[in-house]
Amino acid sequence: MWTARAVSVSPAQVRLLDDRERRVYESLLREPDRALYLTAHALLRLVLGEALGRDPAGLVFAAGPHGKPYLEGAGVEFSLSHSGERVAVALTSGTPVGVDVERVTDLVELPLPVLSAEERAVFDRVPGPERAAAFTAYWVRKEAVLKATGEGLRVDPARLTVSAPDRPAELLGWRGREGPRGRDDVQPHLPVRLYDLDAGEGYRGAVALLGEAAHRIVPRTV
Repeated sequence: MWTARAVSVSPAQVRLLDDRERRVYESLLREPDRALYLTAHALLRLVLGEALGRDPAGLVFAAGPHGKPYLEGAGVEFSLSHSGERVAVALTSGTPVGVDVERVTDLVELPLPVLSAEERAVFDRVPGPERAAAFTAYWVRKEAVLKATGEGLRVDPARLTVSAPDRPAELLGWRGREGPRGRDDVQPHLPVRLYDLDAGEGYRGAVALLGEAAHRIVPRTV
């Protein structure tokens, strides 16, 4: 797990981008947005280049059935997220992975329909000053799972139920996914391992991995 803070733009980082990434970068008007995008995509390329012993600028990404990027024949899985000034990159040796990091913001109206009925019952008891952080914890856990499965927001997040914000991260159920005994409150596909990520003050983060094995998260700050 790599995390970084996007604070400036370096010409050396720009040279790492491919043509498509450079067009996106150049289309961004605000300097903070440009720094965030550049830091995220340059960091991903540097991490992958080091892991694979390849030129970071020469990596060519493909898109999976639901748009999740991958490297053909590389034998690694990765996920990228960025919000505010924070970037997170997760890399595994072949285990499907999803990472999400979000800045905690005090919105006038939180998008509560993304919570399941079970989550909403817990959330409604959260004191007012803690609601933004609690909601963000729910959101990053759900988003990490959906990134790991490759489905993203094509799936209604309200179908997923994750543990309460003050409890260790865990996927408790996925409505509409039938299990081996006909139950629809079981984990999807392979078992999902869900972990909270320390994304820095004012942020919440989570990483999800698919499969039976437990994993050790190795944090690295750039």
